[in-house]
Amino acid sequence: MNRKLLGLVAVAAVLALIVGVSVGRNLISSEAALPQKPDVIRVKDAASGTSIAYPGAWTALPRPEGDGDLVLSVKRDDDVASFLVRTSKTDFAEEVTLAGLPVVRQLTDDLLAADDRVKLLRQPNTVELGGLPGWRYQYTFGSAASGGAHDHYFLFKKGLLIQIVFQAQPKERLKGLLPDFERIAATFRGNDA
Repeated sequence: MNRKLLGLVAVAAVLALIVGVSVGRNLISSEAALPQKPDVIRVKDAASGTSIAYPGAWTALPRPEGDGDLVLSVKRDDDVASFLVRTSKTDFAEEVTLAGLPVVRQLTDDLLAADDRVKLLRQPNTVELGGLPGWRYQYTFGSAASGGAHDHYFLFKKGLLIQIVFQAQPKERLKGLLPDFERIAATFRGNDA
């Protein structure tokens, strides 16, 4: 009788081992099959009918409560680069065109002048990004110890001001980050309804 019991225990142990190996393989293959983070993430803003894409390795930040104008805020994991997209209404009765950009420059200049720590790195230039006309500014802000630099787009669309603000911190990193910022900016679509 002891031999039969010993044989049954041995068979049960072998079966348990086989089942354990099978379950383990399924768990490992299930974890390996988890979807990978995409290389590029596109975010659409239904309210403005625009979209922009950013590298999948970057992290989207939660929208602060009460900041209805903020569409998107994203940072690189090393915290030296980030960008945000913000929309707000304008009082312009007519559509802003490339030819009309000199008229709206006073608005964009005034928005930057509100912060007396802003120092232009070069004169702003007109741009057309994603089919929308606008102004592009590059400037530093803040103190030498805690400041940074921005590559800032002001774009106009049917009564909206759309701002895309790329940030480098510290400010000395801006030059090296501009190619990345320009690649992201080039993904912007002004009419992505």
